[in-house]
Amino acid sequence: MDDTNKPLCSYSIVPITSDDKETVAAFLRQFFFRDEPLNVAIQLLEETDSATKLKNYCIGYLQYGMTFMALSKTGDIMGVILNNIMHRDDVEEDDDDVGTCNENSKFKEIAMLLDKIKREADVFTHYPTVDRILEIKIVTVNEAYRGQGVCKALVDKTKELALEKGCKMIYVECTSHFSAKAVERLGFKCIYSLDYADYANEQGEIVFKTQSPHKHAKVFVLLL
Repeated sequence: MDDTNKPLCSYSIVPITSDDKETVAAFLRQFFFRDEPLNVAIQLLEETDSATKLKNYCIGYLQYGMTFMALSKTGDIMGVILNNIMHRDDVEEDDDDVGTCNENSKFKEIAMLLDKIKREADVFTHYPTVDRILEIKIVTVNEAYRGQGVCKALVDKTKELALEKGCKMIYVECTSHFSAKAVERLGFKCIYSLDYADYANEQGEIVFKTQSPHKHAKVFVLLL
């Protein structure tokens, strides 16, 4: 992912507001939706209803005021991070996502997998003294600016937010090999891993035939 020959660009990390909704949605569609390994594996964007649900799911996190973007001096979005807070006594919001999807939608397939990952990772059981966690839902960087520390800057800003919100931990589910490597470099610890080849439907068929090197979904945490 790194390209050390690229000239470094100046940028600032700023909060995303409701006015940025459509711009951020377009950015996510270009640099996240089309590249995310699960979306690619089941060709989610080819199903209009699922593509709309994915957009609404992502944009829904803007309302909480915990999302940031990296802006270049010329106003271009270089990267985006969407965050949320998890509490020990929360009702699983991913269960709601599963329940509101069409029975056979591609978005539901992903929602079901993410629900399984969160349940099996069981972070609050692993960390009994932690009651409040900041979860990174999505972090993505414009491919033209990768290798310039944008992801690290977005995560660093998220760390500041986590401390302000009284969170003792940052949590992230990585469905991409590259995002997993990125958070490992930032000091996150892997607490759960699922091999996509082991995740099958009722007929015994592998649901997500992901492209190499994307072989696992992993959960990482960082204690603060």
